[in-house]
Amino acid sequence: MKRLILAALATLGLAEAQSFSISPTGFYLNPANTNTAQVRVQNPGTTTMSFTVEVRRWTTENGKHVYAPTRDVVVNPSSFTLKGGDAQVLRVGLLKKGGAAELTYRVFLQQVPSKDSPVETSQQGDAQMNLTKLIRMSLPVYVTPPSASPRVSFRAHQDGTQAVLDLVNTGSAHQTYRALSVQVGGRTVTLGSAAVLGTSTLSLPLGDVGGAKELSVLYRDTEDREGRVTVTLP
Repeated sequence: MKRLILAALATLGLAEAQSFSISPTGFYLNPANTNTAQVRVQNPGTTTMSFTVEVRRWTTENGKHVYAPTRDVVVNPSSFTLKGGDAQVLRVGLLKKGGAAELTYRVFLQQVPSKDSPVETSQQGDAQMNLTKLIRMSLPVYVTPPSASPRVSFRAHQDGTQAVLDLVNTGSAHQTYRALSVQVGGRTVTLGSAAVLGTSTLSLPLGDVGGAKELSVLYRDTEDREGRVTVTLP
């Protein structure tokens, strides 16, 4: 079970650093067994934090992730406050019947500003700005039937002056890459983590590759398996 620890750090000593941890790092539902899942949010610090929570449908269109309002999933609670040392359980419930393909959503947590929120001060000429630093993050919701599985291939295309890496998933479930990078034209483009939803294509821009015709895609998946694939750029 994976655990995520986040920290929002204030500068100049004007406010205390704030942090919280989440375990596990997403909501995973097998519709054959259950229509609910939960995560635990904990505040190990001393700063009180308040959050609003909402859930959105998660799809991929034209190579980009898209989030839309949905009534398929409910999340409880829709808002909560964590004092220092407190914990809160977040639960999601699926209201629709799943099919053979995976359903995907994201739960968004947005911190509500308060007197305890970290503040960063910046100076521009004679003007001084006080910026409140708030935590915003999202957690995946995967409703994955037992028979669903990913099937991802790598392709590339040219879009004007820049190259684009396409992650094409013809399977019925998502595939997550935790460390994705591309070696091209004597340089390395670090893409970080990426989730490729079922029956979709995720397009990641690489910039100008200087006429290079071959890309080396390096990745590590959620099981920490490493891979390398050579892709030809048309």
